[in-house]
Amino acid sequence: MNKRILLVAYENDVLESFPVTLRLAGHKVVLAHGGLQAIKQARALSPDLIVLDAALPDMDGPTVLEILHRLPSTAGIPTLLLKARAHRLMPLRLKTAGARAGFTQPLNPGELLRQVGNTLAQCRMLDLQKATTEGHFLEAR
Repeated sequence: MNKRILLVAYENDVLESFPVTLRLAGHKVVLAHGGLQAIKQARALSPDLIVLDAALPDMDGPTVLEILHRLPSTAGIPTLLLKARAHRLMPLRLKTAGARAGFTQPLNPGELLRQVGNTLAQCRMLDLQKATTEGHFLEAR
């Protein structure tokens, strides 16, 4: 698959286990440890996917996501949001901010890979539909 994934997290368990899981599946993983660093990395790298922790030291994940979706260079990057616990208002905020999905931790490696794969496949299908509608073909990304 070999997609570039920006993993934004603060907790050691996420930073230790998720990169290994994603790399073993063939993805290139870039780490960011806070919201500001995530925004800078996303703008510089234009990753295929962002996996974003909701609890960051400098700003929360939905705020980072809202900023990313307002910037032309990062607005189209699909994002999965990880949250530490279920919160009744979080799904609405995630949808409003533009997250593809939100997941409550702990998330096992198999579920992480399934969600990453599903999101990347959905994005590819949307790209293909758009290209077909516009009458041109996309280069393989």
